[in-house]
Amino acid sequence: MEIKHDDKPLTADASTSIVDSHPYTTPHLKRNITALSIVGLSMSICNGWAAMSSTIVIGLSQGGTPVILYGLIFTSIINVFLALSLGEMASAYPSAGGQYVWASVLAGPRTRRGIAFTVGWTNIFSWLTIVASVVIISAEVIFALVQTYNPDFVIQRWMVFLVFEAINVVSLCFNLFALSNLPRMGVFFLFFSTAIFLTVLITCLAKAPTYQSNHFVWGTYTNGIDWTNGFVVVVTGLVNPAYVFAGLDGAIHIAEECLNPARAVPYALVCTVGVGFLTGFVFSVGLLYCVQDLVSATDSELPFLTIIVQATNSKAAGAVFMSAFLVVLMVSSNSVHQATSRLIWSFARDRGLPYSSQVARIDPKLHVPVIPLLISFTGVTILGALYVASTTVYNSIIACCIILGNISFSIPAVQLMLRGRRMNPNRWLKLGALGWAANIVTVVWTIFTTVMWLFPITPHPDAADMNYSVVVLVVMGLIALLDWVLHGRKHFVGPKLEDVQSHMID
Repeated sequence: MEIKHDDKPLTADASTSIVDSHPYTTPHLKRNITALSIVGLSMSICNGWAAMSSTIVIGLSQGGTPVILYGLIFTSIINVFLALSLGEMASAYPSAGGQYVWASVLAGPRTRRGIAFTVGWTNIFSWLTIVASVVIISAEVIFALVQTYNPDFVIQRWMVFLVFEAINVVSLCFNLFALSNLPRMGVFFLFFSTAIFLTVLITCLAKAPTYQSNHFVWGTYTNGIDWTNGFVVVVTGLVNPAYVFAGLDGAIHIAEECLNPARAVPYALVCTVGVGFLTGFVFSVGLLYCVQDLVSATDSELPFLTIIVQATNSKAAGAVFMSAFLVVLMVSSNSVHQATSRLIWSFARDRGLPYSSQVARIDPKLHVPVIPLLISFTGVTILGALYVASTTVYNSIIACCIILGNISFSIPAVQLMLRGRRMNPNRWLKLGALGWAANIVTVVWTIFTTVMWLFPITPHPDAADMNYSVVVLVVMGLIALLDWVLHGRKHFVGPKLEDVQSHMID
């Protein structure tokens, strides 16, 4: 397959990254992540049982147990289609840039730069909100532990922000100075996370003094918000199970550090959905059966911890399990920072950011893109500061990371369908008719969730109950527009495929 950047013809195939041949890329990231490691790193981002337990309070208050369990089944099926849609394009065009690279390749010459630039910024903002959500959850776990042993302790939001920032710094330092451990980190996470998952689940089930009824676990509808329309309550509550798959595209952005990414990345995407559903569903069912006092659990700082303490009747057990859970979250924080920085690095390499030559530089000693990591760190710090202004921003950040991610998935899917799904014929994954279904489901799901997840938690919200997702999205849009006006419209380039029709098949 022939690729041209300006006047320089370059060649690439589906087993290598398009941008490996980029005319102004020096040096490359080191390829040392195996297929098993990238599956582990992907699962550290989309960790089913951790994500469900961290955000279970949303589902409990917005629809109850049916939203948590049946909602997870539903969103998992949806995300199988999303993973297939992404996986096929990743197999055709492996690149750390992912969606914006595909948007550039699939677009016509007049729209290529504008569409790719839009998708690039959308994806970057999605990942910044993902990192912020993981770090916020980590900070809340620490304070929930404090409150367990000191119930009278009053948590101030500025305290949470300081711990948030400390975790953010630790993740930054790990990505800067511990790169040699990253290939093994994925394998470590697979075993460690599975061990903690099984230990907590088995202990709670074995020690719980009583168990909830089948009706409670499988059919207790609750409405803890002010909407009287049950459809709105349930759909907005789906943010809880959908959060399991926030960052589904993580493996895509690590492709240029992966061996044989055209095979490994699609495999990692599908495995992530499967294992995320399995662990999230089993863990949620177990926790719900072990609940002793639902009201006190939902009113607590971290319902997950409260349910463990109730089931085991031991604060010490809760502290031990939460400490291990915090390690899981820290690994996730490291992984999402890594994926975010690689996406920013790739975007800068295509001159999407000011001072791109400096931003896209790989440090010769650390072998990592230092400035993209610092940009990721700074963006997450700003989002963390918003948490100090309002606790409802937390839910808004979670909604934004999913909405923005889905939008970045859908634009290339629409482009691909408009082209009759013609793409690199040498790709490893060829879905055929199933590809149409995957692309269509991706687009429909994006439209549906973008509308519904911007709803506030009450029909007539005051400042404290507003859904700030709209505000966050508008500000992000203005930042991207400013970059385009001042820099992008003159300097941004993206991967091009000349005579693309002759190289693609139906």
